Amino acid sequence: MINKSIPTEPSTPQELRTIHDFTDEFLVVCPRCGHKAVVKPSTDGLPPRLTCLNCGSVRQWTSAQKGVLFSKQSGTWPEGQYALGDAADPYFHLPLWLQTSCCGHTLWAFNQRHLQYLRDFVAAKDRHTPPRETKDPLNSLLTSRLPKWMQLARNRDAVLHAIVVLETKHNNGNSQASTAAGR
Repeated sequence: MINKSIPTEPSTPQELRTIHDFTDEFLVVCPRCGHKAVVKPSTDGLPPRLTCLNCGSVRQWTSAQKGVLFSKQSGTWPEGQYALGDAADPYFHLPLWLQTSCCGHTLWAFNQRHLQYLRDFVAAKDRHTPPRETKDPLNSLLTSRLPKWMQLARNRDAVLHAIVVLETKHNNGNSQASTAAGR
């Protein structure tokens, strides 16, 4: 049964987004205290930075390798390598704060806007994607990169429930919310 707070028939997600549209902030697990910390990319010439409002931990990232590594196993990412593709931030490779078990997989989001985008996509009954610009590379849109298990209608309720778990965790700030949404 769907929670009444979950929209059951939202409009079709019309925004053409890539994963890079959500890389302006990463909510991570603080390596010092285990609470929510924020990783911000470089701004105004400053290097990317990790900040925990709970314990005050601050770290700056230093690039050791050029380019972007696309990989699914964050445990294999070399230090100082910007890497995308797993439930970890691309700089410090720390576990994302917004992640939970769902349908035998891990559902994760970089931040609240990313989570909202996933919610809108999963809850939509009509997932027709507007035409892409010819200059855009094939398969670059986030909707085309989402795993099949997340797109299946039979998993919709479970995925939406997991998203509610993550929204609750986000809204509770630094509390140690459960990360098991099950299924």
